[in-house]
Amino acid sequence: MPTVQTRLGAIEGVEHPGAVSFLGIPYATPPVGERRWLPPAPPAPWSGTLHATTHPNRAFQIPFPEELAPPGGIPGELSEDMLYLNVHTPGADGERRPVMFYIHGGGYTVGSANDFDPWAFAAANDIVVICINYRLGMFGFLDLSRFGPEYAGSANLGFQDQIAALRWARDNVADYGGDPDNVTLCGCSAGGGSIMALLSAPAARGLFHRAIAMSPLEVAPAPPDVVTPSAPAMNMSEEDFLAHMRSLSAEQLFEFQTMAGGGGPGVDGTILAAGLEEAIRTGVNPVPLLTGCTLAEGPFLTQGIQSAMGDDPNVLLAIEAAFTTNIGGGDAGRYVPFLESVTAGGTPEQRMDRVWLDAFRSTAVRAAQALAARGDDAWLYTFAVPTDHEFGPTHGGDVPFAFGGIDTRAEGEMYAFYRNNAANRRLASLWSRTFARFTRTGDPTWEEMPDWPTYSPERRACLVLGSEAEVVDNPDGEAALAAYGLV
Repeated sequence: MPTVQTRLGAIEGVEHPGAVSFLGIPYATPPVGERRWLPPAPPAPWSGTLHATTHPNRAFQIPFPEELAPPGGIPGELSEDMLYLNVHTPGADGERRPVMFYIHGGGYTVGSANDFDPWAFAAANDIVVICINYRLGMFGFLDLSRFGPEYAGSANLGFQDQIAALRWARDNVADYGGDPDNVTLCGCSAGGGSIMALLSAPAARGLFHRAIAMSPLEVAPAPPDVVTPSAPAMNMSEEDFLAHMRSLSAEQLFEFQTMAGGGGPGVDGTILAAGLEEAIRTGVNPVPLLTGCTLAEGPFLTQGIQSAMGDDPNVLLAIEAAFTTNIGGGDAGRYVPFLESVTAGGTPEQRMDRVWLDAFRSTAVRAAQALAARGDDAWLYTFAVPTDHEFGPTHGGDVPFAFGGIDTRAEGEMYAFYRNNAANRRLASLWSRTFARFTRTGDPTWEEMPDWPTYSPERRACLVLGSEAEVVDNPDGEAALAAYGLV
């Protein structure tokens, strides 16, 4: 197995055709014991050779959705000691290749660096791909700021982990054949939302140079408050509540999370300076952006909620209420009449499906429009590849098209809502090369794609990837944009 000498020590990886994977590289000190709920600290060098040949631990989480899991499931044990990353490189050979820095999705409660191994994408496109873990749920997004300055930013520890991993990339990726001055963020769902958050994070400035946000959600205007309702419910003072939470084992804390809810990120004025539009307007991290969502985001997510929480329509209404203000650009009253008009006569599930679509779509369009207003480049897309799956082109189905994976199933078998067949392999090749082109140059246009202009309020051009790729002007329509507060 190949061994490389790096700044932190010798490291052994796993060889593939055209690429090498280094699995489980520590990018921060383990966040355990006294370091629980504290910002990530730099890792120490290791002695001897680090055998980076098996997948690292993953954050505590519920099972990963089977539809999106690779063959054989997700490797890695569940542990609080999980601040590791995986590097997939065409060669640790002194070259300076573009770097794709992938942030996994999963609603800030599920997912890991091990969700897929994009070494084939790295080999085919001569790009270094970094996939990271970050703290999830109450381990990474629990607002404890009331307990002292050491907990400032605790509501967004997961984002602090991502920034620490970006610093690791800046300082170390050259040892793995990557260029620290050419780093592209990429992520889907909570990964896309993380990218929108990092656009608002002053501490991330200069650590990345462009971004791909797939199905992003803007974070909440403020972090949720878990402490105020939880402490009295447990017959404790707030101070005793913190001591109790610190005394719990990781397994016990995760069990408490499943009962009380997982916390969540939000604009805190510490890690995230402002909301998305304000952060872009003031140029916190102005970089070229490629963003969009799928044509039918909702069915997979709505069914997942009902599988976990039952068919009570009040559950869907509660989730809807959590999104309507953000979708309406700060005004739920602007969005709800539109929602009622486009879902009239439909089922509660169809209404929730539309809320999901508008939540992702409004975030992508809002970011693109804010960048355009600054004179910065943004490209908007809709993933609409047809499928015979009942969900249609739904949430997460585009990830294997971007990074490969369709062909890991037998001919005709389904992975992430799409079958392994010639048509899908052709579109996956087209879409993955488009992502590679943007990672390399900051421009997704190339000879096999139609003319795809940057987003502007005048034209609102959008690349629609269906059976073929075509550019459509203003596919959302004026009524939806008005409901989003964008016209």
